[in-house]
Amino acid sequence: MSKRILVIDDNQEFCNMLENMLSRVGYRVEIMPSPILGAGDALSGQYDLITLDLRMPEANGEELAELFQTQTLTTPVLVISGYLNNTIQQQLRQAGITHMLSKPFKQAELVQAIEHAIADSGAED
Repeated sequence: MSKRILVIDDNQEFCNMLENMLSRVGYRVEIMPSPILGAGDALSGQYDLITLDLRMPEANGEELAELFQTQTLTTPVLVISGYLNNTIQQQLRQAGITHMLSKPFKQAELVQAIEHAIADSGAED
């Protein structure tokens, strides 16, 4: 059975690109453009991985990361952003996020980051 990935990102063009890349290599991808609704979906425990953008109008990725930590989310989270400076990376680590990928990236880098995040979580089949 293919792994399920929840993409929380408000940029529809980026979401479509991510969905195309990941579905070609066998992942099932669900897009959630609203970070508020996406947080609820993420906490459902139905996914093998969550990708999270940092800059969204309703809530930012750091806030969601902190929410996930307080709710003891066990699903691995991969932050994908063009804003991953050292300060933000440190804040994310403090919120329990250890997997990050800077934009722009190649498909192979994305797949590798996802595989590492899932493997580190112990969620492999």
